[in-house]
Amino acid sequence: MPIFRIIYYISLFSLGFAQQIDSILYADLEEKGAWKNYYILNDKSDYDFVTISAKIDSIHVRGDKSVQQKVLRSLFRPLLGLSNQNLVITQFRNINGAYSFLNNQSFVSFAQYGKKQVVAVINFHPQFKSQIGGILGASKGTDGKWLTTGEVDLHLENPRGKGTISDLEWRQPNDQSRFLNIAYEIPFPFGLPFGAKAEFLQDFMEDAYILESSSGMATSIGPFGRWMIGGKKESIHELVDQIDYNSESLILGVLGDQRNNRWLPYQGSYWGFEINLGRWEDHEGQSKVLEAEGNFGYYNLLKNSVLYFSFWAQGKRIDKRDLPLAKKVKFGGAGTLRGYYENQFNADWVVIQTTEWIFGDLSRSQIFLYTDIPFADGLSIKPGYGFGVRHYNGNLSLDIAAGFSSESTGPKIHLKFSSNL
Repeated sequence: MPIFRIIYYISLFSLGFAQQIDSILYADLEEKGAWKNYYILNDKSDYDFVTISAKIDSIHVRGDKSVQQKVLRSLFRPLLGLSNQNLVITQFRNINGAYSFLNNQSFVSFAQYGKKQVVAVINFHPQFKSQIGGILGASKGTDGKWLTTGEVDLHLENPRGKGTISDLEWRQPNDQSRFLNIAYEIPFPFGLPFGAKAEFLQDFMEDAYILESSSGMATSIGPFGRWMIGGKKESIHELVDQIDYNSESLILGVLGDQRNNRWLPYQGSYWGFEINLGRWEDHEGQSKVLEAEGNFGYYNLLKNSVLYFSFWAQGKRIDKRDLPLAKKVKFGGAGTLRGYYENQFNADWVVIQTTEWIFGDLSRSQIFLYTDIPFADGLSIKPGYGFGVRHYNGNLSLDIAAGFSSESTGPKIHLKFSSNL
């Protein structure tokens, strides 16, 4: 073999070995995630790791201008002082999960200036979802007559450039019940490093009870999304027995949303959990009250379709007391257990597992088959199942489902709609 061919093969081997070393070292640097770190070859033909401390000391936001700059600086303030790229990306994901309007459309990049200064460049592209929507339900009762139920939901985001969220929800699940909920949230009032949320709720059932509650919470960005801590005051008046109940509770909760689309999601996940613990007072004296609610949803993208799994659970307990009707968990209908009437059931606790097989044009028109499987305290309820269509044309969103169950006299039609404002 000619000598130049031997030299050629030795060179190829040396080049391949060097490239392998470079790949290993680069992967190690990427895993460490710090800026200005590098490896240097020493006199012993080995590599020394050299690190130079550099931190995020400023934030620059570019892109959408609909939110005031002082609000954006407060929103992304948790990035300041971080000295590791991986930590910055993790914290940025936490911020994304805390506020749904970020919706994975915004992203962060980095620019270095000076020896130890790094600026986080936020490419801000929010998706605000101000809308008015509702639910319409129709089904035949045992007397053969059609019953109509409904819900109206007004949701406003960032109306004055301060990132605020306002909600007005009204429901009439049947001709004897009404429900009203009003909530307002502001991310960073008066430049404070945390947000605030206030909520008022009223639940009325004819010839049964009136329930009213008000709550106030502080909100903050943390692991897994937006955390909330605060208090709630609640009163119940039973209309027949003329009995009053009062409670005061501490609230702790977290919300996160990393779905890919705010109107017709088909990738990602969301989660939420809230626990209330406090004091209960009635005609028998004082006791302790505990309430908990949680939900989780996940979209598994297949080749030409999506499998969607979700869990919703809620439970309440008063120490050494039976729950009054006003406190029981009510479920059934379009938002919880399809194939049944709105709020057809009530229990001390309930868990509902939903599975949907979704296919079609996933970003515009979805066709789905579903099952809703309930587990409830003291009740034996058959699963709901059916099919439906979801459609979004850029302004109007529709969700129409036909629900069945082995216990029902016929199909239940569930219609949700919303229109952008």
